[in-house]
Amino acid sequence: MSAQLTHTVIFACDAGMGSSAMGATILRNKLKAAGIDDVTVVNKAVADLQSDAEFVITHEGLTDRARHNAPDAVHVSVQNFMATPKYDDVVETLRAQRV
Repeated sequence: MSAQLTHTVIFACDAGMGSSAMGATILRNKLKAAGIDDVTVVNKAVADLQSDAEFVITHEGLTDRARHNAPDAVHVSVQNFMATPKYDDVVETLRAQRV
């Protein structure tokens, strides 16, 4: 996904409060279990994404908007913030950056 070292993962949804907050919590727990403690996971509204975002996770219906606001970020699209195997892929990507 990305060769650069990621410091922040942003979960973005329409309001930046509900589903993205739940997804962020799941990823934080997975990162902790994997021993990755130098990545900050936050949630926010897609409209609040800045162009300097590094790594963005959105519902697939919001990915185009997220790419517009943060064109240089790595983007991961999911169908469901609560249950997706893509979180394991994200953890592996972040782990590989740190080897």
